[in-house]
Amino acid sequence: MFLRGFRGQKIFLFTVARLLTRISDTFFIRTCMRLIAVLLLPSAALAGEILASSVNHEGTVYSLSVTARIDAPLDTVYRSITDFDNLAAINPAIEESQLLATPALDMRRVRSVIRVCILMFCKRVEQVQDVTLMEGYAIKAVIVPQGGDFRSGVAHWQLTASGAATEMLFTNTFEPDFWVPPVIGPWLIKRKLTREVAETAMYIEVREHEPH
Repeated sequence: MFLRGFRGQKIFLFTVARLLTRISDTFFIRTCMRLIAVLLLPSAALAGEILASSVNHEGTVYSLSVTARIDAPLDTVYRSITDFDNLAAINPAIEESQLLATPALDMRRVRSVIRVCILMFCKRVEQVQDVTLMEGYAIKAVIVPQGGDFRSGVAHWQLTASGAATEMLFTNTFEPDFWVPPVIGPWLIKRKLTREVAETAMYIEVREHEPH
């Protein structure tokens, strides 16, 4: 058995949990294949981790910062997060994504639908972003207010090589146009978005190491 130690057990249990909560059509088949790939890999091949995270808010505007280490090459991570028609493959919270237009050589307009659960209430949230591909493996995404469930928002990704792995700094400032619990909202948002970054890191790693 290749999955040894606490990290390997955590990855295994996490993947099984995702299977049990996401049994549906092609996603189930795809996730099963990735689970098999995980079981066939040495535990050292999956080492994604959250290095730091924080969230702040002023009124209805939230600001999040997450730094993660992804055990995959820089180019692989960049290709994965800019494959705009297939973002659901690396983030289970995304139900669908679509490249709508290319307004400029370095800009893409992208629509995505995300399942957001706050306590026991779940909502399908739509967002449209103008994504700018910048030099130095940097990406900037600006919310188009009329296009979804956010009043405003700006997100940044900065990727940096860390040996054979990649360090990703993700920051996001946004104002949702839907209800967020006033007292525990910041904690819930930090927990959800940090978990999404961790899941994305794991899914990119599995895609990198699964048999082709």
